[in-house]
Amino acid sequence: MWHCPLCKLPISLHTTPIRCENNHTFDKAKSGYVNLLPVQFKKSKLPGDDKAMVRARREFHQLNAYKPLKDKLVTLVEKVLNETATNEEASKNAIKVYDAGCGEGSYLDAMVQGLSASGLKVEGAGSDIAKIAVELAAKAYKQAQFVVASSFDLPLSGNSQDVMIQVFAPGSNEEYVRALKNNGLLVTVDPAPEHLFELKQQVYDNPRQHEIDNQERDGLTRVYNECFSFPIHFESEEHALALIRMTPFYWKLPNGKIDEIVETLKSVTADFHIQLWQKTPQ
Repeated sequence: MWHCPLCKLPISLHTTPIRCENNHTFDKAKSGYVNLLPVQFKKSKLPGDDKAMVRARREFHQLNAYKPLKDKLVTLVEKVLNETATNEEASKNAIKVYDAGCGEGSYLDAMVQGLSASGLKVEGAGSDIAKIAVELAAKAYKQAQFVVASSFDLPLSGNSQDVMIQVFAPGSNEEYVRALKNNGLLVTVDPAPEHLFELKQQVYDNPRQHEIDNQERDGLTRVYNECFSFPIHFESEEHALALIRMTPFYWKLPNGKIDEIVETLKSVTADFHIQLWQKTPQ
């Protein structure tokens, strides 16, 4: 399912060394991930989120505050897979799930574990441009394969994925369509209008709601479109700080303001725009 990011020829991540027919080679780190982002494709020395932000996200997800979202995504994907797969496919072939912009791996792991618990065979993989995020994911979720790569140039063979996930991450619609199998599923999650609005009220004098993007996608048919929300009640100041630390606000506000927000913020609304898209058979 993988191809060389330089010449697009097939590669296997299970060989040593990892090499395509044109002798482009790639190393596997001790933690298990593979760097498929050639240095000449980088726009900075360390692209993507830095170590502090990545670790903040891991800390927050370990508190399971977004578990309702993860459970919702698993339920939606399972329903579509059961509707479209034949009995022979369900019994023989593993469902390939790919997270483009996987961060530290929490959403991919939730999808793989959730679908597996329902009796499906699942193979998970993910990529992110941030090396520190991929390393953290590879160490925590050994059953999946993680690579360093850009979501705008995925190192995936065409028509190779059953499910692709894009959660709060930029990406290329053309790449998703190319990598998905016919009738394959793309899951996108973006902030909905009320997402973390209580936090924004404490940061801005005139906070604005997120805008919903309902644009169509070339090559894909939308099969699900909903805003899904739930409250998050903070059990402690540490809980509130964990959420704030994984947002851009934490890195822009002075410490005194952050301390003030942590003391007064008791709950926030988590509000997500969830869409499911199916690849039009070609």
